[in-house]
Amino acid sequence: MKEFWDIYNQNREKTGRIAQRDVYIFKENEYHIVVTGIIINSDNKILISKRAANKTYGLLWECNGGSILAGETSLEGIIRELQEEIGIQFTKKEAIYLKEIKREKVPADFKDLWLFRRNINVEELQFCDKEVVEAKWVTIDEFLEMKDKKQIVPTIDFGIDEYKKALQAKQRESYAYIGNMVQVKIDRPINSKHPTYQYVYPINYGYIPNTKSSDGEELDCYILGIEKPIENFEGKCIAVIHRNNDDDDKLVVVPKEKNYTDEEIKHLTYFQEQYFESEIIR
Repeated sequence: MKEFWDIYNQNREKTGRIAQRDVYIFKENEYHIVVTGIIINSDNKILISKRAANKTYGLLWECNGGSILAGETSLEGIIRELQEEIGIQFTKKEAIYLKEIKREKVPADFKDLWLFRRNINVEELQFCDKEVVEAKWVTIDEFLEMKDKKQIVPTIDFGIDEYKKALQAKQRESYAYIGNMVQVKIDRPINSKHPTYQYVYPINYGYIPNTKSSDGEELDCYILGIEKPIENFEGKCIAVIHRNNDDDDKLVVVPKEKNYTDEEIKHLTYFQEQYFESEIIR
C-alpha cells in the first residue's frame, strides 16, 4: 500500500509538496513529521511493544508511533498509529504534547512525542496491522536497562529526562471549558484590524476575563455565529484550537443553540490560524 507524506521546510511549515514513502528522495531542508506515543499507567509504568521480526529493528522494543500521512495533523497521526498498532483508540482530549525533536538524518524529520495516561490490560491489546507481536508494562529502570542492553529501538528518543517531564506534565486547562457556558469580553470586534499585522477580523474575537492561558495571558476566544460587532458575549464553548507550535490555545464559543463542524471552524478561523499548526479538540 502506497504511503504519502507532507513535505515541510526547516521551520516546520508545509511546502505544499507530497512525498511517496521509500520513493521520494528528500532534499536539503526538507522534512516530514514522525510521532511517538508515550503511554503511562497509574503505577507510572511505560507501555512498550515488540516489533515484528520482518520490520526494521525487528524484535526490538519501542513506544509505538510512525510517520503521519499527508493531510494529517501530528495528533491525528499518533491516534491513528496507536489504533493500528495496538488496537487502542485514544481521544484528542487525552493527549498531552510532550516534546518536539528536530532530527537531521535521511530523510530529516520533526519527531513529536505525545503522552497518554491510561491503565490498559495488555491481554486486551490487538495487534491490528501485524507490526507488533508483544507488549508489556515496564518501570523506567527496566526500560533504561533494556536500552543499555540494546533491546530498545535505538531511535526511540525517550529517556530519564523525558520520563520526568511526562510525570510532571498536565493537561491543558483550556480543555475544561469544552461544553460549558462562558462570558467573553470582545477586544477585537468584526472588521477591526490586528494591532501588529493589520489583517482584518472577519469574526468577533475576545477573551475570558480573570483567566490565564499557558502563555500567561488571558484565555482567548473566537466567537462564531454572531454577524455584527459586539462588546460582550455569553455562549457555549464547543471546542479548543490547540496550537502545537505556539503555547496559546483558543476557545471556540458559539450561541447556545448552534454548533459547527471541524471543517467549518477551520474555515472561519483560517484568517489567523493559517500561521500556526493547530488541532481542534472537542
